[in-house]
Amino acid sequence: MNNKELEKIAKSVRKTLFEIKTRDGIGHLHSSLSCVDILVSLFYDDRTNFNHEKDIVLFGKAHGSPSIYPILADLEYFPKEELDKYCRPGGILRLHSDASIPGCHFVGGSLGNGIGYASGLALANRDKNYYIIMGDSELYEGSVWESLIFISHHNLTNLKIIVDRNGLGTIGETEKMLKLEPLEDKFKSFVGDVKTINGHDFDALRDIFSNDIPQAIIADTIKGKGVSYMEGKWKYHVVIPSSEEDIKTGLEELS
Repeated sequence: MNNKELEKIAKSVRKTLFEIKTRDGIGHLHSSLSCVDILVSLFYDDRTNFNHEKDIVLFGKAHGSPSIYPILADLEYFPKEELDKYCRPGGILRLHSDASIPGCHFVGGSLGNGIGYASGLALANRDKNYYIIMGDSELYEGSVWESLIFISHHNLTNLKIIVDRNGLGTIGETEKMLKLEPLEDKFKSFVGDVKTINGHDFDALRDIFSNDIPQAIIADTIKGKGVSYMEGKWKYHVVIPSSEEDIKTGLEELS
């Protein structure tokens, strides 16, 4: 699949996310948009080493986990009609993904718990590959670094850590709230094999996912990617567009 095809899929995923979240004003749209290209690269680019029928994707940043829903629906894990029932009675799709949803495997909420859960799975099932998508503000949690000690000690190379490095937290920029840089050096001190890439560049994503995948990937992304007035604006972490004008603009930009 070429880059133009992947970009088209990514735009469609973002549009679906925008539609289902602005419909009822529920969830964290901003955080879901930033990691879409990473997921599209994994699930759709046949030149990557990822196999969605065997490998497991988990979310440390559970508030961004609905980004996988349109992808799973497209791959027929559940009927596409379920997307219209997101967070509604009778629907299977919840605010955060959980193991009751086909193709999902973990429910998160408290940041920092996902990587611990993932490392336990990776230790118990060394013949299976796990991918954990984390938020950069999630790295403020001490449990993350405790898990990295565990991962390093047990040499859990079947667990791949992907940091959605959009640079924003709930109330501002990460480097102003509590500085994370030099982030790559910090990860290298625990797991050694670390790469930083552009998380919206399908060539870069393909290169990283089609060779010997590093233990940790820092993917530079834009929070709110695809909707111009949301991109890089921290306030939209908890604010979902609601005005007729904003919704119209968002849909036009994602069409």
